[in-house]
Amino acid sequence: MEPKFKQEIQQMMYIAGETQEVSVQTTKLIEEIIRDQVVHMLRIANDLAARRGSRVFSNNDLIFQVRHDKARVERLRIFLTWKAIRRTVKDSDEKEGFVDEADLEENVVAPADDAPAGGKTKLPTVTLPWDAASYFSEQVTEASQEDLVEITSNEAALEKLRRNDERTRDMTVAEYATWSEYRHASLTYRKAKRFREWCGLGVIAENKPNDDVMDILGFLTSEMVQKLTAQALKVQKQEALRLGEETAMTGEDRGSKTGLGGLFAEPEGLRKPVDKFSTSLLAVADDT
Repeated sequence: MEPKFKQEIQQMMYIAGETQEVSVQTTKLIEEIIRDQVVHMLRIANDLAARRGSRVFSNNDLIFQVRHDKARVERLRIFLTWKAIRRTVKDSDEKEGFVDEADLEENVVAPADDAPAGGKTKLPTVTLPWDAASYFSEQVTEASQEDLVEITSNEAALEKLRRNDERTRDMTVAEYATWSEYRHASLTYRKAKRFREWCGLGVIAENKPNDDVMDILGFLTSEMVQKLTAQALKVQKQEALRLGEETAMTGEDRGSKTGLGGLFAEPEGLRKPVDKFSTSLLAVADDT
């Protein structure tokens, strides 16, 4: 059976550094691993909601499960903050007219020229119930532009930028153009019905209709695929070093023994893609 998200998963794998053509079997295995993780998260979220006496789970029931991974929580917070900003701008566009997105990005980090002296433009912020700020009766409900700059410049965001820089450093112009296009790959964006059927959302557990649950799940699944791929590539590289090879070529045909290549021999130095049956992906799958 063909994977339901074959194209999306292959694009996410490309973002993680797998630029080779991946087999359908490998894509299917990764999809099954991700689905198991999502189903597990939905069941826990449903249990957490039931403890509160609620029939539906919320955003916090998902984020609570990864609360110990501070870097991931911060990435989620940044993601939801930008979504709230876009929603706010969209609402203001409908009232005041069109605002170009490029202008918005410039104004996010620098106050407008006509802004009042000493004034601060207020922006939406994302708070979590287990944050220290939630212990106080009075809450700061909005963030300033300076706060947003600090949020988007924290260690989690910078680490993500460093990883992306390492992955794209040796890419050609064509590969980087493809990489930039594939960055928008998602299992949930404009695929809500297919995703719900795929993971059992609505059967295993139900979410609040107005929450950002679908976007959070889309964000987390994308990170899962990329992390799984990155770890598999790391193990594959370790295998090659352990075998005393400079590439991840497997097998011992006559060409590799004698150093002679035939007409249909693979180009020298070509890395094989991550494969379902290779120990690289199986080892990572066991640890997931």
